[in-house]
Amino acid sequence: MFSGTGYSYNKPILYYAKSLMPELGYDVIQINYTFEQQQFEQEPLAISNMVYNSVNTIVEYCLQTKSYTNAVYLGKSLGTMPIIDFYMQQPSVIPAYYVLFTPMLSLEHTMENLCNKQAFIAIGTADPHYSQEKLAQLTNHHLVILEGADYSLEITDNTMLSLQLCQSAFTQLQTFLRKY
Repeated sequence: MFSGTGYSYNKPILYYAKSLMPELGYDVIQINYTFEQQQFEQEPLAISNMVYNSVNTIVEYCLQTKSYTNAVYLGKSLGTMPIIDFYMQQPSVIPAYYVLFTPMLSLEHTMENLCNKQAFIAIGTADPHYSQEKLAQLTNHHLVILEGADYSLEITDNTMLSLQLCQSAFTQLQTFLRKY
């Protein structure tokens, strides 16, 4: 699991993902990282590379020390960048599946790297990276579009609707992951 910059593992989407994965038979490895604000002044691909370089040693170690039969790479916002730009582009030793919460679809290289791939993608229509036109290009993906949800996949000032959207997203995630 790869978190976002301001979206930690104890926030709803990642908290419930962390809870769901063991129920489906997966080990959970949360990789923690922090960066200085000035490191985000780089080009998007350089930022993605920075995150990848921070997490990949841990990923490789985990995959080499236990004989897994498959892997799920799950990320939220910033955490989706190394998944899309590196893990989805490389051949995997074991079958790999990808879960992307609020990927940065507004970045050109993100769309290029998602085309002709498969992933579970959840995004809200109030997310600044949401684009109906771009999502229409992602025909191979399992798309969960949450009406009115923001970058945190929540509806501001509407807790009950936010919970319903979260439940809907996780019901679909559970169905997606049970196929494997």
